[in-house]
Amino acid sequence: MSNRDSGLFAFLLGAVVGAAAALLYAPKTGKETRAHLKKFTEDFVEDASEVGTDLREKGKKFVAESKTKVSEFVEKGKAKYSRAFKKQAPIVEEEVAPVEEKSGDLIQE
Repeated sequence: MSNRDSGLFAFLLGAVVGAAAALLYAPKTGKETRAHLKKFTEDFVEDASEVGTDLREKGKKFVAESKTKVSEFVEKGKAKYSRAFKKQAPIVEEEVAPVEEKSGDLIQE
């Protein structure tokens, strides 16, 4: 969780605690308090939904960017491997050819 997200969570938690304290000490009737609680709950659920949607979109964006970066990294790795293999192929062939000739002679004997 980033500092921004933890700060948002702390703010929302503080808002809930503050609202609860205000309701407990406010001189309102039960009916008024219930109406206020209902409004507060609806607002809180709406805000939480917006935060959830925002986080989901950020997550999708992060995954898409990460996939792109990983694909680029893999392609670069393949290209480097291919270049290195092509450079080493003649050297390997020079070393392997005499061994193959000797092993062929051994098999025929």
